[in-house]
Order: sequence, then C-alpha cells, then structure tokens
Amino acid sequence: MSITARSGVRTLVAKNWHIDDDCRHIDYPAIDIVEQPRHGRLEIVREPLFPKLAGQSSRCETVKVNGVVGYYTSDTGYTGSDRLVIRSPYGEGKTEEGVLSVTVVR
Repeated sequence: MSITARSGVRTLVAKNWHIDDDCRHIDYPAIDIVEQPRHGRLEIVREPLFPKLAGQSSRCETVKVNGVVGYYTSDTGYTGSDRLVIRSPYGEGKTEEGVLSVTVVR
C-alpha cells in the first residue's frame, strides 16, 4: 500500500476496530509497529472512528466506534520516500502484516 503525506503533517495511515453486529465496541485490537519509518514517526492512538472498509458497505459505517488509529508524521522539512511496517490481528486468530510506502511532499 502507498500514500502521499505532506512534510511534517500528521497523516492517518491505519485504523482498526472490534465491534459486534450491533455496532458496539468489544475491545481495542492491537496494531503493532514492526518497523518504524526512518524519516518520521508512527503514532498509535485509541480514538473514535467510523468503521468503513474500502469497497465494503455495512450498517455500522456511519456509527462512530472506539478503535485504534495509526498516524504518520515525517521529520520537519523532509521530502522523499519513507516506509513503515505494521501488524494487526483480524478474524479468528489471523494476523495481517502491512508494508506502507510513503511519499512525503512539501
């Protein structure tokens, strides 16, 4: 996966949630940082979010739920390429590892 981020600007790069069929919060899923970016930082926080998956629709997508969010911020003044790796569980005992390529622009 790849994204574009502005130099020094906090940018949403990942989100995860664990809710029941009635859109109620169950718990906070883990997002583990496997590899920090070399030219910035990745911050993992707990905050309300809309549980929307790209290309999928559900009745819960318009309900704010508690979740875990990852934000990337480049070093001040840096432009160029950066990379980070995160790992997150999903489903029944499955784990997904994601490599995120970041293009940092002014």
